[in-house]
Amino acid sequence: MSPLSWEYNQLTLVNLEDKPAAFFKGLIRASTTSIIITDPQQGDNPIVWVNPAFEAVSGYSLEEVVGRNPRFLQNSDRGQPPIAALREAVAAGRAHTCTLRNYCKDGTQFWSRMHVFPVKNDEGKVVNFVAFLEDVSTAMRAQAAVASAREHLSTVLESISDGFFSIDHDWRFTYVNNRAAAWMRRTREQLLGKMIWDEFPEAVGEAFHQAYLRALESQEATSVETYYAPLELWVGARIYPSADGMTVFFADISERKEAEARLVHMATHDSMTGLHNRFSCLRTLDQLLATDSMVGVLFIDLDHFKEVNDAHGHHAGDLALQEIGRRLATFENTDTTVSRISGDEFVIVLANAEVGKAKALAAAVLQRLAEPIAVDHLKVTLGASIGIALGRAREHTADELLNNADAAMYAAKDNGRHTFSVFLPESARLIKERLQLRQEVFSALERRQFVLFYQPQISAANGAVVGAEALLRWDHPRLGVIAPGAFLSMLEDTPAITAVGAWVCEEACRQAREWELLGYQLQMAVNVSPRQLTDENLPLLLKNLVAHYGLDTRCIKLEVTESMLTQDIGKAATVLRSLEDEGFRIALDDFGTGYSNLSYLRQFPITTIKIDRSFVEQIDEDQRCLDIVIGVIAFAKSLKLAVICEGIETEAQASAIRSTECDVLQGYLIGKPMRAGEFQALLLAQRSTPQQADPGCGQAGPAEH
Repeated sequence: MSPLSWEYNQLTLVNLEDKPAAFFKGLIRASTTSIIITDPQQGDNPIVWVNPAFEAVSGYSLEEVVGRNPRFLQNSDRGQPPIAALREAVAAGRAHTCTLRNYCKDGTQFWSRMHVFPVKNDEGKVVNFVAFLEDVSTAMRAQAAVASAREHLSTVLESISDGFFSIDHDWRFTYVNNRAAAWMRRTREQLLGKMIWDEFPEAVGEAFHQAYLRALESQEATSVETYYAPLELWVGARIYPSADGMTVFFADISERKEAEARLVHMATHDSMTGLHNRFSCLRTLDQLLATDSMVGVLFIDLDHFKEVNDAHGHHAGDLALQEIGRRLATFENTDTTVSRISGDEFVIVLANAEVGKAKALAAAVLQRLAEPIAVDHLKVTLGASIGIALGRAREHTADELLNNADAAMYAAKDNGRHTFSVFLPESARLIKERLQLRQEVFSALERRQFVLFYQPQISAANGAVVGAEALLRWDHPRLGVIAPGAFLSMLEDTPAITAVGAWVCEEACRQAREWELLGYQLQMAVNVSPRQLTDENLPLLLKNLVAHYGLDTRCIKLEVTESMLTQDIGKAATVLRSLEDEGFRIALDDFGTGYSNLSYLRQFPITTIKIDRSFVEQIDEDQRCLDIVIGVIAFAKSLKLAVICEGIETEAQASAIRSTECDVLQGYLIGKPMRAGEFQALLLAQRSTPQQADPGCGQAGPAEH
């Protein structure tokens, strides 16, 4: 057993903000120690509650003592010297320990070792006093027996559960009971007549020595609890000065201290990973900032962790978190403290920090976290985004440093994820604005601030508008129209993405029907979020929407990316097949940018592929890009798939693509994303008579014949 520091032992055993009231009430009721709670905010500091142990010891019921000052326990015996000091401590609002003679309801006297301490609210005001009453009647009777009848001393002292010894004014043992001798690893004969400090020289100057001197000087009872390394024991001692010297009762409290240490560990550490928790993280930050040294904070957020839970279940997520905790724990040393502050967020506090040191640590953490994690029979790879903030006490509080690191973490996510970013004071305004957007985005749907823009898709054969891709925008009242790249990631890992996705589907269907009533039957392309792709309710939602608006299911095309398909292949396949059964079209977006496209075409009911813009934009300069496009189109045609080429921005690109068998063109040359009114104007300008427009979905394309 290793000794614990004084500071460690004084930590609050439970986090009052986290534990339910029932937890504490249960502890107090189960305690064998008598407990009294008073209310100093009322006149005369009356009792407001006692536990069952008090009722058992005193004979008074709760109803009989509520509203009375605890002094009634002394009856008429109120001249006891310790009472004055107790009253003074209560008046001053500080903790106090004393021993008093008290009386039961039936008049029986009992001695109580009373520890009184104040309970304060967040403003530091004392709202209650709590007193723990330890029945020390046996010890006091033993002390009295020593003074009045030495012939009964051995019988009494050997019968108690405490260790006991007495020493004279020369510090020599005059009596030692068997339990004390056993704990001190001596025989009684080896100790009697010997000087205590000769036998235990390591104690000189330590807590026991100081307590004995204090008791001798004050001639008042004193108590002490400390770890004594030579005996490998936690010892609690009560010291009573007497005319002959002093008597000491002590006990091995190692088991209780170990239990307290476990409670402290539970209060300051995360049960899932064993790392420090948020409370401990903030305490460490406060301590380091108090030294006025440079402190670094690395705010670590796992990338796409929620997808692990969604795809493989929470058990797999828990196993992954435990492994992440083990990996991060390897970075802990005298200069670093690693904490888990929430579900998939971790913080490393770095002492004696500098930018280079913090960056090197962040790079090492990213490298370690990038290694695959074995979860049951699966291999899960999780990246992380890390924000770094540095500061001193005169510049920042603990909360400010955490917020700065948190903001820098979001900048890392914007830079592509699985990287780190350092908080810079000059970027504070932009980061603050992002944090404000993060707060506002969750109410944007309720406030009807989301809007759909539509990008036209035209037939490669005759240039007629045959479809539209619905694209989400945020029409912010202060910042204007915001593209999804600035806010969608804030929604993706929250339930709000489901509501926004459902709104996009409904608004796209409503708009498609509105144009259809004007004579334009277009194929409406809707982007599906990762969460929607694994939502088994999506097919029913879309089926109800097309039925409500009287649409042909073939007019709704759902666009997915191959990165989304990898998250949970089983669920994605089930959802997509259900959509196919209802007649919906499925387009694989960004085709050609991944490594497993061919297997996706085999596993999923894809009806259309969209060749990624990265091939199209290089066609002017690199003939090989056109060759690749021609090859991909030929391959798609062999599978009876329709083909869309996106990202067309020049006439040369359009001309090159028209020379292929591509079905549909899309890009800024054709038309930028626009509001519904502008798109409708484009439709009206397409033909003098709306009915002459080429149908976008009612007529099968070349790949569907």
